[in-house]
Amino acid sequence: MKIPSAAFTELIKIVGKENLLTDEVSLSVYAYDCSLSRTRPDALIHLRRADVIAPVLKVLYRYHIPFVPRASATNHAGSCAALNGGVILNVAPLNKILQINTQAGFALVEPGVTGGDLQDSLAPLGFFYAPDPASERVCSLSGNLAQNASGARCMKYGGTIDHVLKVDFVMSNGTEIHLSRQDSGPDFIGLLAGSEGTLGVIKQLKVKILPAAKHIKTFLVTFPSLADSVQTVSDLAAEGIIPRCVEAMDDITTRAVEEFAHAGYPLDAKALLILELDGTPAEIDEQEKQLEEICLKNHSLKFLPARTEAERQRLWFGRRAAYAAMARLAPNVMVGDGTVPRSELPRALAKVRHILDEQHIYASLLFHAGDGNFHPQIIFDERNRPDTVRVTRALKEILQACVDCGGTVSGEHGIGVEKRAVMAYQYDKPTLDLFTQIKKALDPENLANPLKLIPVNYDEKARAQAALSPAIKQLADKILMRKNAHAPCLITGENSRLKTKAANIISTQTLNRILEIDKTNYTVTAEAGVALKTLARALKQAGVYSVLPDSKGTLGGAFCSGCLPSFYAQVLGVEALLPDGSYVRYGGKLMKNAAGYHLTRLFAGSQGTLSLVTQLTFKIYAKPVPAAPEKPFVRASGNLPWAAIKKQLDPENLFPVLAGEKNV
Repeated sequence: MKIPSAAFTELIKIVGKENLLTDEVSLSVYAYDCSLSRTRPDALIHLRRADVIAPVLKVLYRYHIPFVPRASATNHAGSCAALNGGVILNVAPLNKILQINTQAGFALVEPGVTGGDLQDSLAPLGFFYAPDPASERVCSLSGNLAQNASGARCMKYGGTIDHVLKVDFVMSNGTEIHLSRQDSGPDFIGLLAGSEGTLGVIKQLKVKILPAAKHIKTFLVTFPSLADSVQTVSDLAAEGIIPRCVEAMDDITTRAVEEFAHAGYPLDAKALLILELDGTPAEIDEQEKQLEEICLKNHSLKFLPARTEAERQRLWFGRRAAYAAMARLAPNVMVGDGTVPRSELPRALAKVRHILDEQHIYASLLFHAGDGNFHPQIIFDERNRPDTVRVTRALKEILQACVDCGGTVSGEHGIGVEKRAVMAYQYDKPTLDLFTQIKKALDPENLANPLKLIPVNYDEKARAQAALSPAIKQLADKILMRKNAHAPCLITGENSRLKTKAANIISTQTLNRILEIDKTNYTVTAEAGVALKTLARALKQAGVYSVLPDSKGTLGGAFCSGCLPSFYAQVLGVEALLPDGSYVRYGGKLMKNAAGYHLTRLFAGSQGTLSLVTQLTFKIYAKPVPAAPEKPFVRASGNLPWAAIKKQLDPENLFPVLAGEKNV
């Protein structure tokens, strides 16, 4: 697009002439990211002060100029490609660690700070930041949140989504908002996770830091086949063992890594696992015995503990060097990151290997196996057009295979433009419609990283919606009937928290089934109207544990009421009815999901104002875990994002914000 000269004049006054660039060299350098996408922006702005972000966005909004926030551009998905031209906003120069508070357990950082720089600053203090993407030396913390990129330690410590405490955020019109985990209502920090800059620009982050483990033990385990190694991971999960990290590699990866990084990987095995434990010496010794037994059962050839810290670091250096090692073998590397439930790893692996063999494609396979997160690395030469088409088709089929195994097309790299089309294979039309509505609510002029995440013209391509159960269909019909009559309705479970006597209640009490207690993946799927006491008895009988208290109320109430915010991180999947009667499905038995806006976090704490949650899938554990602290029920005060999304989804206020007889 052509940027008006008046806009340039205003922007130069804000950022300085030296930071607003339009020369061909600068635009060419920022015309691509770590993907195949190549799109030329019309201008580049280096953001060197955080206080200029809002004024810059106000100018861009006034002149209707699209923008793309960009830090390190390591996403592999085309998330930083300027598809509509406009302005690249480079936040990489904003790279200061503003504060580290070990007593309170947080670090305050600018958006361009890399994970590696933060880890280096924390290590001498005896602390660490749990998320650890393999590219942490170059990828930024804001980019990690934007993609919900979390790395290998996600299995034990959770994802980036759970380690960000506060965000200073600038919406596309230049409005600054401050989001905190202490806020009532929906988890909007969680909604930003995986949003890929499509809702605005991250200005500052406050992240959780933890005391470094005093005792860590790392193991290198080799196997005669990759199938044996991933079956081992599935068996670990089924035993309820939660290592610090579990990484898997095939022999193509290990050979490439050894030639490049000399990590000490054996070359006589078809696959290896890097397993890492932390905890007390007694805990590590106990789990080591369990790990070795499971590995031997799956035909392991060697079970080798790292003998020194240097040896341990060398093992991890090799894993982090895997992409660079493959990049030495061809001009291009295409990387996938589909994710499946851990029990589906063996089946998904077989599908992936079949696709690669059928297409005669040379690729290495490595995984954040503890999370079910695949990273096939396909080497090719993009100058060879038929080769590029074949590789692109193969990756699409691999991602579809992950969906067929109950998974997602992205665990942490995001969707961008590269995986945009395949989103229609994962989601049905009502869910994609909801993603579109979220985008429109928070970025009505479509200026923030436009044309990302959501498939173009998805109406006919979207996955067919599965049939609703009779109980859900009855509720959907009731909601639709009230909508047609322009009559509001209050969403309740047992009404133990809302305590309203209004006549216009729609209750989830008919949705009272525990659908599955899955001790292979350590998840439960249950309808929202299940009483917490009933759920507690069922879990006790099954010999598993959750963070839910044995108290009054329903599962849906615990999730939506705002009384148990620490439960949000446990929820992996959600299904819900919207105010217009449509039905949406998101997530499942997935430890990672970076495909689309996080609906689990949007509906969490929303108190029945955005949806009627019908079903949840959440984590359980083999050993007792502390119960989530319960807060008193208080009608949450709204904020700007909540109000905008509420207006978009429910313009007639059919799911009222205020409770009580006034809504009758």
